[in-house]
Amino acid sequence: MIESLSLLSVIILLPFLGMLFALSSKSDESLGNRNAFNVAVFTVCANLVLILRIFYNLDISKNGLQLVERFNWLENPKIDIILGADVFSVIIIMAVHLAFIIGLYGIKRQSRQKPLVVFGLLFLSLVTGFFLAADIFSFYIFFEAMLFPLFMLIGIYGNIRRDGAIYRFFLYNFLGAAVLFLAVIILYNLQEGQLEISHFSSMKMNEKIEYFMLTSIFISFLSRIPIWPFHYWISSISSNIRNPLVFIITNILPLTGIYGFMRFLPDGMDMLSIFYISALEIIAVITMVFIALIGFTNRDAQYKFFSYITVYYIMYLLALLNHDAFTEINIAFSCFSYLIVIAALEFLSDYLYFEQEEKGLNPDGILCSVPRISFAYSFFILAAVGLPVSSLFVNNFLIVSNLMSKNLNIGLLVVVSLTLVSGALLKNLYRLKDRERLNPDKPCIIDIKRKTYGFLIVIMLILLMSSFKPLWFLEM
Repeated sequence: MIESLSLLSVIILLPFLGMLFALSSKSDESLGNRNAFNVAVFTVCANLVLILRIFYNLDISKNGLQLVERFNWLENPKIDIILGADVFSVIIIMAVHLAFIIGLYGIKRQSRQKPLVVFGLLFLSLVTGFFLAADIFSFYIFFEAMLFPLFMLIGIYGNIRRDGAIYRFFLYNFLGAAVLFLAVIILYNLQEGQLEISHFSSMKMNEKIEYFMLTSIFISFLSRIPIWPFHYWISSISSNIRNPLVFIITNILPLTGIYGFMRFLPDGMDMLSIFYISALEIIAVITMVFIALIGFTNRDAQYKFFSYITVYYIMYLLALLNHDAFTEINIAFSCFSYLIVIAALEFLSDYLYFEQEEKGLNPDGILCSVPRISFAYSFFILAAVGLPVSSLFVNNFLIVSNLMSKNLNIGLLVVVSLTLVSGALLKNLYRLKDRERLNPDKPCIIDIKRKTYGFLIVIMLILLMSSFKPLWFLEM
């Protein structure tokens, strides 16, 4: 029986062990792909069971990190690896795993599954470690190490303008890595080896060091978020990747930047912090409105989807800048459904894209003759735009209300942006279902299989349950 205090390290190690098993599978392409896929599904499902166990060991009414694990790594210099969990981090880890398994289901018809599974499981291990890291040193290691599998996935499975996208990806994230590394060294010396992240928000620093630390934090975490001037590398990749698992992994990365802001924002707001946060709010709102407008007017479905993802991430960032514990838990519950919804929509969009490419079809009216995929796609679009079928509905209302109470102008611009991206998704759904545009002389796409439909029904039920109570499974 696994002791409760070892569960955090186990859910980090399990995907890594799954990666090793997938890597050592048969060299025959067909058999190797199948074995690697089966290992990945088993690994993710096993981790989901352990994550549920972690929830049962958490006191959800208590603030701060729980189930803390400490490992002595080095004596000279003194470095301890510390892991810890709270409701926010475990909710996000569960959502990432559910999104990952949806992405896995979406690659069953893809070739070259084995490297996709290997690097995907490595990313899952590292991103899980990142959300559980309670010391600055391991936080930095996981924060940067997860770029390696993502870099490889983009390199192998990226499509149009792949080289330029990889170049920007490397440049922006190298800049963030360099400044954050210098910040970690300074923090290590300031705290005399005590590297707990929780100490940072209450640290006393002189003006020059504080200026450098805040600059480093803003540059390193913003390099992950689709906000000007760092938004372009994510948009160029997201709009051109036609692989659901790679798309999902790429769009989980901005969440790491938002989570970094949550952990490192100082408790007290001095003049320097207020200046940085005010400047960031202005840039974020301008980027949000601009991307929302482009998504609404752009005909490309993949870009509409990217604009939706971007607006939501920026809304979460703006809400986190208020540094309010109640808002943070609302973001966690909203993000739980958000990650599942974007994973399911990408899975279905990828299926439609390959069907229409294979049969040479125009996408207009393509959903009219396929009831199963039509119902599933419509459900997830309606969940995405905020109808009361998931935790997005209530929690987004609370997040936007909080933003309006802090700054009415920012709150109104967020509402406008959310309306535009919701309208963009609904326009695309109408276009896909418009019977007047359906050409009866063209061949029809094949509807999704009953097994796939059943899998999506289970995902829909999870979303529906989250709309009543995000932690409903704790009372089962």
